[in-house]
Amino acid sequence: MSAKIKKFYTNMSQAVKLSEIDNGPAFYWSKEVRKVNDDGSVTNTQGTIAFFNHYLAKYLKTVAKEEDEKAFVIMADGSTLSMNIGYCLDIIFDYNGKKAPNTLGIDQFDFLLCTEEGYNAGYLRSRQNPFEAYFPSKCRKNSCSRNEFLSACKNNAVFCSSLLMYDGWNFKDDYPYKL
Repeated sequence: MSAKIKKFYTNMSQAVKLSEIDNGPAFYWSKEVRKVNDDGSVTNTQGTIAFFNHYLAKYLKTVAKEEDEKAFVIMADGSTLSMNIGYCLDIIFDYNGKKAPNTLGIDQFDFLLCTEEGYNAGYLRSRQNPFEAYFPSKCRKNSCSRNEFLSACKNNAVFCSSLLMYDGWNFKDDYPYKL
C-alpha cells in the first residue's frame, strides 16, 4: 500500500509538471468560481471534472470519471481520486479504490493542488510545488519534527499524508491507524 501512495504522489507530481509546460505555472491555471453551499461547504463537481480534464487527465492513466457529491476518478491501477475544487483542488487518494473501509488515514490520503493564493494554499510548503501532501499549519513554513507530524496525524487524519511523506512513504510501527 505504501508503494501505491508513493506511486500516486510521483505520478501526480509529474502530471502537474508536464501540465505546467503546456499550460503555464499552476498558480495561474483558471477554474470556475467557487460555489459555496448554504452550509458553508464548497462543492463544484462539474467545475472539478472540467479542471481535471483540462489540466491533468491527459497526463494520468484513468479508466472512468464520475460525478457524485464530489468528482470521482478511477485510475488504471484501480485506485481512486475523490476531488473537490475550492481555492485548491482537494484530492483524496484511495489506494484500494471503492473497497472498504474508505477512511482517511487508513486507505485514503489527502493531498492538495493549489492554483491560487487562499485559505488552503497556506497548507503547502512553497509556491514552487503546487501539489503537496496536506501539511499541518505549524509545519508549512517551518520544519517540524516527526513527533509533530505524528501528533497531527493522530489528531486529524487529513494530515497523515504529510506524516507518510516525512517517513519516506513508509508506514512505521507507531503509525496511529490500523491498516
